[in-house]
Amino acid sequence: MTDANDTREDRDAVARLLLQQRAIAEFGLFALREPTLQPALDEAARLASEGLGCPLAKVLERLPGEGRLLVRAGVGWRPGVVGEATVGADLASPAGFALQTGQPVLSNHLSGETRFRTPALMAEHGIRRAINVIVRGDAEPFGVLEADSPDPGEFVADDILFLQALANTLAIAIEREIGRRKAEERQALLLREIHHRVKNSLQLVQSTLLLGVRELEGDARRGLEEAAARVKTIAAVHDRLYKGTSLLEVDVPAYLDGLVADLRASLADAGGGRSVELAAADPDTWPADGAPTLGLVAAELVTNALKYGRGTVRLFYRWLPDAGEITVEDEGEGFPADFDPRRSCGLGMRLVTAFARGPSGGIAVDRDASGGRIVVCLPRQG
Repeated sequence: MTDANDTREDRDAVARLLLQQRAIAEFGLFALREPTLQPALDEAARLASEGLGCPLAKVLERLPGEGRLLVRAGVGWRPGVVGEATVGADLASPAGFALQTGQPVLSNHLSGETRFRTPALMAEHGIRRAINVIVRGDAEPFGVLEADSPDPGEFVADDILFLQALANTLAIAIEREIGRRKAEERQALLLREIHHRVKNSLQLVQSTLLLGVRELEGDARRGLEEAAARVKTIAAVHDRLYKGTSLLEVDVPAYLDGLVADLRASLADAGGGRSVELAAADPDTWPADGAPTLGLVAAELVTNALKYGRGTVRLFYRWLPDAGEITVEDEGEGFPADFDPRRSCGLGMRLVTAFARGPSGGIAVDRDASGGRIVVCLPRQG
């Protein structure tokens, strides 16, 4: 009878070992293919649970300066735990004990432990036994990979080897993510420096044009003043674009709101103290290389409304599937009856018309509005 039991236990042990080996191989391939970190964290928790035959597992991330570990990924926990719950990172918890001592923890009887307490989160789920290992990071440990079970039974020493193999593979994915973030930070710093220099160059061009104004009169003077004003507008559009939190995409409402504030300040004299406001803007994002078109068109239309209209100037933005719709209105008498923006000789309106070309683009004057109102559809870029 004893021999039969031993044989069955041996078979179970071999099957468990094969399952764990497959899980390690599977996770290695997954981590190599997956470009982002969170799916790798989720998969590590899933495979830890599967490979150790326990219903709960989690990846805990160390929160520097807080003395806590965040449940970054997990399986088997109640809703609201993953991504929100934390446990202590001190010696009084199993995960904290591993983090502080640098040694894995294997406890098959948490209720009788003298090394640490059972955290409230684990007690809530009825956890009887736990096993964990450290997940290495860049200079400091990233956190802990832990498997927990409310069922009677035992983890064995070889289970630590399995869990550590998963953690080591996960550490490679973490290192790759840290490297990617550092590269993005360096690129962002370089881009901001380039954009700062572009802004300074545009300001230099504007100053040079204004110096030439002093020597001219009549149409030549007005033309040079208009060119200087347009360069100033381009500088404002460029500056506002790279004040955002991302260099890859632009939050349109925030971008236009900031641009309106810049225009309000820079065109105060031309507007005679009139109000300029972003009246409404649908939530939307545009790629950073397409956003200057939005900004330039908005700036041009607002400038024209201040120059030729009256009263408050209002800017509206509406999301369309293939375009972004910009509307600018004022409280003046409106556009002349024979005005056609597509045939305008003004440089600014010609630019707006060029930007609005395309199947989803267009430009139109709203003749039914009580004041001046022009609507421009800009084809979505990116």
